[in-house]
Amino acid sequence: MEIFQENGLFGARNQNGIVIIPPQYMEMQLFSCGLSLVRNHQYQYAYIDINNKQVIPFGKYSWCDPQFTCGFSRVMKYHSLEEKNKWGIIDTLGNIVVQLKYDKIWAIKEEYIFSLRAFLGDKEERINLHQLGNKVILDGLAYICTYSVEAFKELVHCNKLYVKAQSATRQLYFTYGANIGFVSLKGMPQEPVISIVANSNGKIFPLLMEKSDIGKTTLSPAKVAPKRTISKTASHKTSFWDYEFEKMNDADDWSDPYGDEQAYYGGWSREDVESGLADAYE
Repeated sequence: MEIFQENGLFGARNQNGIVIIPPQYMEMQLFSCGLSLVRNHQYQYAYIDINNKQVIPFGKYSWCDPQFTCGFSRVMKYHSLEEKNKWGIIDTLGNIVVQLKYDKIWAIKEEYIFSLRAFLGDKEERINLHQLGNKVILDGLAYICTYSVEAFKELVHCNKLYVKAQSATRQLYFTYGANIGFVSLKGMPQEPVISIVANSNGKIFPLLMEKSDIGKTTLSPAKVAPKRTISKTASHKTSFWDYEFEKMNDADDWSDPYGDEQAYYGGWSREDVESGLADAYE
């Protein structure tokens, strides 16, 4: 999507030059996570989608981040009693995920998603935007769209997709930024894809799955088998189980949670999959 200006107003057109959003805004930011920040003639801000629908309406906040990062954006709203703006954080649906109570929140960056600095006066707090998901039912699935792993990473503006397991259920899930998706794989993936699906409860979420399983309405959540002894041929690799679960939310260790780069879908090779990830799925 390309932003263009005509007669002092901004709009958007697709890669073929077809105008999708006619010029009508005083300001328009690049789309991120499916939304664009726009400003009207009254100097009010809103987030719109590619259909020009206001997801976060004009005038709701006095200031908003120009772009979403990993599905989150900082916003400010004027607090009449305290006579000043208060900061909070919203998601791409407009839900308030961090209450508007802070005097300052540092810029959201992917590497700080688990330990974001915020201030109440001179008091500093740390915000962890990452939340572990609950067990999900993979039944009554309706498919919305499907992406390759690389296309999904580009879509959600994340460089790494970490594959993990819930310590209680041993169910596999993956994270992208502070968001989570679920995994349904019978074994080592041959053609991994990520589908956006809705289940019988109406929950919409991304699902890491085999390309051959697309269209099936019922799938089984992938689970991790008990720990196995690593073979000598793979002993130089760090397996899924070599990482301690209790450290999974440790911001200091999060940059490389498994000790090697083949433990996430970040540009993997077949050799990496067979030697480094086998213990996660067998």
